[in-house]
Amino acid sequence: MKVPVQNVYYLLLYAWDRIGDQDAVSVAEQGYTRLQDLFAHVLADTVARLLARGLDRDYLAEEESVRGVRGKLDLPGTVKRNHLVTAQTRCRYDELSYDILHNRIIKTTLRALLEVDLAKCNADRVRRLYQKLDSISDVRLTRRDFGRVQLHGNNVAYDFALAVCRVIYDNMMIEPGSGRAQFREFEATQQQMGALFESFIFNFLKREQQTFRVTRPRIDWYDVQSSASDVTRLPKMRTDVVLESGDRRILLDCKFYAEPLKSRTLDSKHLYQILAYLANSAAPAANTPPHEGVLLYPVVGEKFRFDYRLNGFPVSIRSLDLSQPWVEVRHDLLRLVDSMGP
Repeated sequence: MKVPVQNVYYLLLYAWDRIGDQDAVSVAEQGYTRLQDLFAHVLADTVARLLARGLDRDYLAEEESVRGVRGKLDLPGTVKRNHLVTAQTRCRYDELSYDILHNRIIKTTLRALLEVDLAKCNADRVRRLYQKLDSISDVRLTRRDFGRVQLHGNNVAYDFALAVCRVIYDNMMIEPGSGRAQFREFEATQQQMGALFESFIFNFLKREQQTFRVTRPRIDWYDVQSSASDVTRLPKMRTDVVLESGDRRILLDCKFYAEPLKSRTLDSKHLYQILAYLANSAAPAANTPPHEGVLLYPVVGEKFRFDYRLNGFPVSIRSLDLSQPWVEVRHDLLRLVDSMGP
């Protein structure tokens, strides 16, 4: 499923819950058709703001031989190196430095972008920003590095920049032999795209509509009779989105599949799943509000809409065309919510 690059960006902004944030760079007027240019533009704008406000610094442990004593004396190291005859000592001390992990990630990502075919305006800007980070080390990034960054109130402005760096890292490919870099289409795995779409829908509905309260609770199996150890073997029922008002409870399940109607029929597993959710959610109390189910599929170009009543529950099948201009995607999603309203 090939989603236009600007729509990918909006999906990410909502999934990260950064839409409307000052870090959410407007790209609609740029007309980018390649992801490498879009993310180069976004990262360059974000890094430029970090530089304008001042890069983060922290104390790093240093160790070197000096004249006199600086910081903490390393007596064994001093003796081992025979420094006393030259009036030197081996010392350990803390140095306030820009050469810290989150700055290294940004600089290394800028360098990686310079290996990719970028529009000249983006390449020139990325190169200038990279050169301004001359006091920061280039490193070889791993996925673990992103998890090691610790952000707090004073450096939370890095959060968005690092999220963009992670997307660039995940979509950069190095050609074997030549070492040249390519930026692949943002397709990821079906599981990854499904998680992105789910997070997008959840945060979009929380932010953009006021008809329903938006949650995603876990549903317990109703009236289970078994040993405690056997109960742990049952699969977890975790809803993607639940929309609740005073007299409605709508369970919305997001399904990301390249061809949702490949066989011209709906996927039986998806129907069985939403029916299981509905039955177990509605069963515990007689006074629960009426339950409804929605299966929502992202599509490119092909739209569909089906309505059923299954096992006593209204079940709707809806599509969301992600190939449209973003304003139309937003309109269609809000119209979907309106159709479920009172």
